[in-house]
Amino acid sequence: MKQPTRFILSALISVSVPLVFAGGAAAKVVVVSTTIQAAVDLAVTGDTVRVPPGIYHENVRVTKNGLTIDGAGGAVMDGSGLAGETGILVAAALPAGKIEGFHLTGLSIRNYKENGVLLDGVNHFSISHGKYTNNHEYGIFPVHSSNGQIEFNEVSGSNDTGIYIGQSSDVVIEHNQASDCTVGIEVENSSRVNVRGNTAVLNSTGILVDVLPGLDVTATADVTVTDNVLSGNNRPNPIADPTDLLAQLPSGIGLLNLGGDQVLVRNNVVMQNNTAGIIVIQLPPPVASLDGRIDPIPDYNQIRNNVVLQNGGKPDPKLAPLPASDLIWDGSGTQNCWAGNIFKTAFPALPGCLN
Repeated sequence: MKQPTRFILSALISVSVPLVFAGGAAAKVVVVSTTIQAAVDLAVTGDTVRVPPGIYHENVRVTKNGLTIDGAGGAVMDGSGLAGETGILVAAALPAGKIEGFHLTGLSIRNYKENGVLLDGVNHFSISHGKYTNNHEYGIFPVHSSNGQIEFNEVSGSNDTGIYIGQSSDVVIEHNQASDCTVGIEVENSSRVNVRGNTAVLNSTGILVDVLPGLDVTATADVTVTDNVLSGNNRPNPIADPTDLLAQLPSGIGLLNLGGDQVLVRNNVVMQNNTAGIIVIQLPPPVASLDGRIDPIPDYNQIRNNVVLQNGGKPDPKLAPLPASDLIWDGSGTQNCWAGNIFKTAFPALPGCLN
């Protein structure tokens, strides 16, 4: 691993500053002076690893509970030329293990072959105030995780998804900016997820809520998407591999619910997306047939009080046979309803909500 281009405390391997928690347990602030990994290796549960300004060419692995990584302004992890795929990987050392507590704030993470930050099996986590740029597949990527907060991040340039939550539960995604990704924000095979107050612009699709086959969690349900701005998501979908399900996704969509249940979409501004504003449809039967455990039909969804205008002006042919429109439903599912939306075009006539 290369050392950072400049150090705040270049003469030291690390600096430990003692803290005391309310319960009396001592913790340290471990200041990075060689590599982030060296400081993580030195830290113990409850410690904060502080990353001074500089460029760090490394892959970091966290296998301990309760660590915080705090990046100062100007602290950059750069994956250019590295063999490793992920900037920061947080996962237990044993395959079936879990991490309890992880917090990441302030870092800029860029140019990794796959992911900016990947959490696998982490309970009680937060990822905040970071910048994730040109990480090839995912910027922020928690899976099999729960009780999390993803907030105040800027994510761009991922050819899969900027901010992804998968096979997880009880997560809030708020006040982030996602742009120039195939999908800005995705909720996949997850439950009790709140996506609020984000800006997703200039992606292929702004927000995707979906259920997909072949995963160990088999449903997407109880998702709230509120107060987001989803505009100008007209980036061409760069995925050409026909075996990749993402290649089937049309570009030019503000929000797509693909088989999710109990999804409340409320108070969003969805404008100037070339194919459609908000779509509620079932998972295509050829895809759904790959996994008999999943229910591919969207049920009990509510689309309320959104401003959905100037969408559908230049639709992607992949939308066919559905027509371009502000609001689209394929007619599938039970007790899906629309109420209080401001829009010009809709297909078909959409059922209202009873209350």
